[in-house]
Amino acid sequence: MKNEDNSCCEEDGSCLCPVEGIIDVISKKWAICIISHLGSKKEGYRFNELQRSLEGVSPKSLSDRLKELESEELVNREVKEAAPPKVIYTLTEDGRELYGRLQPLVRWVNQRG
Repeated sequence: MKNEDNSCCEEDGSCLCPVEGIIDVISKKWAICIISHLGSKKEGYRFNELQRSLEGVSPKSLSDRLKELESEELVNREVKEAAPPKVIYTLTEDGRELYGRLQPLVRWVNQRG
C-alpha cells in the first residue's frame, strides 16, 4: 500500500507505512511477551495460566492485549464446551510467523543481559 504523498516510501519503491500498524500493536507493554509465551506452547494457554506465566501482568492488561492481538489476527481465542467453558489462546498462522521473526530479537536482547 503506497502512501499518496510517498512520505514513508523509499526510492526503491518499498514503503514502511504498513509496518507502523503492526509496530503500534506489538510495541505495547506485554504484547511481545504474550506472543513469545503463546508461541512456545503449541497447545496454547488458558487465561489464568498465561497470567501466571507472565509475572506482573494485571488481568486487565492481559485481557486488553489479548483482544488487540486477536483483532489483528495474531491470536486465536477458542472457547471449548465444558462446565465452566474453557477458553484457550493460541497463535494464528500470522502470529506464528511473527513469533518466528521475533525470536532473533528476543535472543539478542537476552544475550545483552
